[in-house]
Amino acid sequence: MRINPRQVEAFRNVMLAGGITAAAELMNVTQPAVSRLIRDFEFAVKLKLFEREGSRLSPRDEAVKLYREVERLYLGLDQIGRIAGDIRTAKGGVVRIGSIPTLSPLCANEIIPALVADLPDVSLVFDTESTNHITDMIASHQYDVGFVFGRADHKGPSFDLLATARVVAALPPGHRLAQAEAVTVKDLVGCRTILPGRKTPLRASVEQIARRDGTSLSSPIETSLWNCCVLASKRVGIGIVDQITALNFGDGIAVRPFEPEIAVDYLAITPPRAPRGHIVESVVERLKTAVAARLAGIGPNALDVVPGVPSGDICRHCGR
Repeated sequence: MRINPRQVEAFRNVMLAGGITAAAELMNVTQPAVSRLIRDFEFAVKLKLFEREGSRLSPRDEAVKLYREVERLYLGLDQIGRIAGDIRTAKGGVVRIGSIPTLSPLCANEIIPALVADLPDVSLVFDTESTNHITDMIASHQYDVGFVFGRADHKGPSFDLLATARVVAALPPGHRLAQAEAVTVKDLVGCRTILPGRKTPLRASVEQIARRDGTSLSSPIETSLWNCCVLASKRVGIGIVDQITALNFGDGIAVRPFEPEIAVDYLAITPPRAPRGHIVESVVERLKTAVAARLAGIGPNALDVVPGVPSGDICRHCGR
């Protein structure tokens, strides 16, 4: 038996509504009709999706996993509807942009205001997402351009290198290492380390250096790059972040270079086999200029200790 859309609709509604009765109301059909659709769907996918307790259905793990994929399908269909609406109402076209949180403030503060000033009829979709999500959306042509972390030897969608920065340590002001020329992985021993997610290249590079040096990171906290800075400012530990994130955060942390140096590339990626329009080219060039200007502000004095916090304030974890 082949899967048909009505079966998938019934499965989705049962998962959303939590039962046969509510799903039947959503679909405007009878409860037996929904039950039959669910049984046929289970037969078609060759999986037992629900535990049956009388008239009640309890989703099994298989149902939860399958629902995630079904929901992606429906999100894609919703996106088609939104895009059609945008095309129908927009005079100057639609540009769909995805950006990592690190580059999002530059986009919001500089790139998009300048773009809409030059092109008042353009419609924009501007999302802030993770590199993995943006890459998936670019691969399926759901964004016109994505701004992500990557590598200059990136293999995947077409890309432009926006800039290369370095990894830095975000320190509680007054911490002893705030006076250091640089922070090394061995300096982190005894201090709580605050790191981005396990799937990020930055995290992988730091852990690789730690393994090579035989160093164990103390009670690490895993969070977003921005929250690495927030927690460092609260003297919870030492955050390891990229330069632009540290610059965006501003006052409240001391910033020192991390050694050995870890390079961080910021990329602009575009869908495969899709020609770039002049608007996308303009957005990429504008952001490339903005990122270069932001990083150009990092000179000999830019990594000095941020003033305004008494030197007696210490890290809550290591007491230094």
